[in-house]
Amino acid sequence: MNVCVIGAGPAGLTAIRQLLAEGHSVQCFEKDNDIGGVFRKGNSYDSLLLTISNYFMAYSDFMPFSERLKFWTGREYEDYLHRYAEHYGLMESIAFDTQVIAVTRKGDGWLVTVVSEGETSEQVFDAVAVCSGHFQQPNIPNIDGLDGFTGRVMHAIEYKNPQPFEDRRVLCIGMGETSSDVTSEISTVARECTLSLRRYQAIAQRYIPFQRDPYFTIDTSYTTSRTMNVFSHRLYRWFLMGVRRHVVKTRRPDIKLHSKWLREAGSFTSQVLTKNARIFEYIVDGKVGCNMAGIACFKGNQVFFKDGESREIDDVVLCTGFKLSFPFLDNAIDNTRNLYKQMFLPEIGRSLAFIGFARPLQGGVPVIAEMQSRYFALLCSGKATLPSAENMVRQAKEDRQYWEKQFHITPHVSSLVNYCQYMDDMAGLAKCTPVIPAFISDPVFYTKIYLGPQFAIQYRLNGDHSRHKEAYDFIRSFPVIHSLPQIALILLAFWLSRIIPVSVLKPRPIPKTV
Repeated sequence: MNVCVIGAGPAGLTAIRQLLAEGHSVQCFEKDNDIGGVFRKGNSYDSLLLTISNYFMAYSDFMPFSERLKFWTGREYEDYLHRYAEHYGLMESIAFDTQVIAVTRKGDGWLVTVVSEGETSEQVFDAVAVCSGHFQQPNIPNIDGLDGFTGRVMHAIEYKNPQPFEDRRVLCIGMGETSSDVTSEISTVARECTLSLRRYQAIAQRYIPFQRDPYFTIDTSYTTSRTMNVFSHRLYRWFLMGVRRHVVKTRRPDIKLHSKWLREAGSFTSQVLTKNARIFEYIVDGKVGCNMAGIACFKGNQVFFKDGESREIDDVVLCTGFKLSFPFLDNAIDNTRNLYKQMFLPEIGRSLAFIGFARPLQGGVPVIAEMQSRYFALLCSGKATLPSAENMVRQAKEDRQYWEKQFHITPHVSSLVNYCQYMDDMAGLAKCTPVIPAFISDPVFYTKIYLGPQFAIQYRLNGDHSRHKEAYDFIRSFPVIHSLPQIALILLAFWLSRIIPVSVLKPRPIPKTV
């Protein structure tokens, strides 16, 4: 098939790679002059340090085996994407400085209209993969008086470094991984820095605190093991209480404050998780002041909070996320939960795919996009099929109810999924579900694949384009965070959960794919 890919960020690059691997003809349009999307130099802030470890940000067919487990900087990840593109010859399929302005139906295919160097042109494709990403349209909150604020207002996407805020009175609104960095950095040069929130939010550290081995990152510990993610929520939380107890006992004021936020926020498995705890150091040092009441209004250069507090400020920095935006499509899509597997419009089917719009609670968006791309490539090849439109609508509704119930504290975050469950679900559709030997025949590998991190390379053990030896050796060699007694206890609970119908043990109900 002749396939159009819109965007050459992390999702677009792997879409090109998987489509080419299946023998399709691919043309990618990228509005910038280089690959990388939001990670391209100039599109992100100078000090960017990723909150997902390199093994979870790396594609399954291009693992950084020569590197230690770590968090890449923005520039290191950009370099990784360039190496990936060069290794697989992806650059030849990309037209840079080319803006897609319209995608419309033309018979069984799609007419794609683009603008490059002021010239408009059209091409017809059999299928289109939309990989333009979440970060297209900043979300500007509707706060009374904000449009009349007499100071400077900017969205976090515009932030590069704290220098413009030196000796200024700054208000930062919203808490996420970017805000933790932006607010912290601004507070080091500002005369006054205030963080405005409406509730406590679940925040995790990049590395597991108080562990026996400082090697493990938050995403290579308990939270991304296949076993933990089939346990009931009650049992899952019980296993994680050990980490919480260590945090509560600490005398470090920043970690004690972090513990308080976790208690107030509620279960971190039921909401968006911010994986950047940097902000707490600056709060306890008095550099960042927090107001948890929310904003009532702005008047002139003053902000008034709902608890009656007010203050004069010079700058407002909106760390308030983004809205879905597809200006080149006639179809109005404001919630990816209504798409089949967060990818396909039921009324259109396989010829239009949205790739990279599922956000995992833990794990990386790029590897989810890779799995989606593998499925899409098989659909284009005729090696996989979609359910009927009626069944896709029903499945999307069931999935939406499931995810909104699981993430009931933040149900409005429509892209949020459980990484382990979603990847296994999609692997079934992409025909690459790992074949796991019995414990007695290969106890080490069995233990590692069930209790170790659910890296994307697990899905290269079998199926089309597998890399069995490479995947097997890596999984078997990667350590697990648990001690031997813990391994025995978790495996026993896992086996019992399959045979004993006790609520605390039984696996979480996961909607079956039609």
